[in-house]
Amino acid sequence: MKILHFDIVSGIAGDMTVAALLDLGAPLAPLREAMASMGLAGVTLASEKVSVSGIGALRFVVGPDAGDEPHRSWADIQRLLEQAELSVGARRRAQDIFRRLAQAEATVHGVDPAQVHFHEVGAVDSIADIVGAALALDYFQADHISCAPILVGRGVVKCQHGFLPVPAPATAELLKALPSRGLDIEAELTTPTGAAIMAAQVDQCTPWPEMELEAIGYGAGTKSLPGRPNVLRVLLGQQTSVPGDEMVVEANIDDMSPEIYDHLLSRLFAQGAHDAWLTPIIMKKSRPAVTLTVLCHEAKLETLERIIFEETTTIGLRRHPVTRRKLPRKHETVSTAYGQVRIKIAGEGGEPWTVSPEHDDCRRCAEQKKVPLKEVYHAAMAAWRGRKP
Repeated sequence: MKILHFDIVSGIAGDMTVAALLDLGAPLAPLREAMASMGLAGVTLASEKVSVSGIGALRFVVGPDAGDEPHRSWADIQRLLEQAELSVGARRRAQDIFRRLAQAEATVHGVDPAQVHFHEVGAVDSIADIVGAALALDYFQADHISCAPILVGRGVVKCQHGFLPVPAPATAELLKALPSRGLDIEAELTTPTGAAIMAAQVDQCTPWPEMELEAIGYGAGTKSLPGRPNVLRVLLGQQTSVPGDEMVVEANIDDMSPEIYDHLLSRLFAQGAHDAWLTPIIMKKSRPAVTLTVLCHEAKLETLERIIFEETTTIGLRRHPVTRRKLPRKHETVSTAYGQVRIKIAGEGGEPWTVSPEHDDCRRCAEQKKVPLKEVYHAAMAAWRGRKP
């Protein structure tokens, strides 16, 4: 099982998250394409190598300063994400992160989430942080995402509402979903963006999971902190599944509009379901029905079951533990005449048993170049075969 773990050394912010994932190996080009497709002109994105307490790390920089930007509403952000050139998975992740932020801001200000207007979080740099994190997390396709307990500082922070206590009220709302602890450092160690990414994407909070490390990335913050390096460390590795850590949840549904299933499946995937599918069945009295099946990590069980009860008409669920054997996977990116395409490679012992181009990348290239999807697919496979030693 592929694990991605955020080791919170001093705190977490959106730019640190993106920087650490870039240092881990995620590409920056898809974020540049996504920002351009949203019509956010004049934005430059770069990563620079820095040294923090002798540790080589990346810093993610968004520029130039856009100055006075419009206060974007939750509806404005949704429109931007819908028009962005994003994979299905990355779009879902970005939407879920912004949704968490909207709900937190709505709770703080006592309004409906639809009425929330983002200030700092609606700025171009924050949009880049959230979309960048969503793209990078989707790139690694981890089976399980975890983080260490979130660290918060003390004091006050200045924002458009004035001076606010640390952690900021929206950050505090988001941290209801995660274990956290304070540090005696007068600084905003965890930002609303960083907290929202963790709250939306993390399956479990744990100090350091048992894993075989494959890669480590370091993302640098902008402040100098007393007594500790201001970096976010991200670990990528493999863990062998054990009985009970994976679950299957099922429900038979015979009295619900089929139109609801698309929204249901989208929510389940956005909240961490490994897979979800529908099977036609015949129930008592020969009634046609559907069995909803969801495969997930045990840590996601309560969240996903709640979504099923909220979105469907079922009043009961079946659940049982399962074990999975998964081939180790990796991604390579190839260049074709239609654009860049990621290739998923699975196998053991250095042998690629299954090789397949990423469908979302192929579809994006096909739509941009106005060619059949299968042509992009064949071109990507040919490019990958041509790169083999």
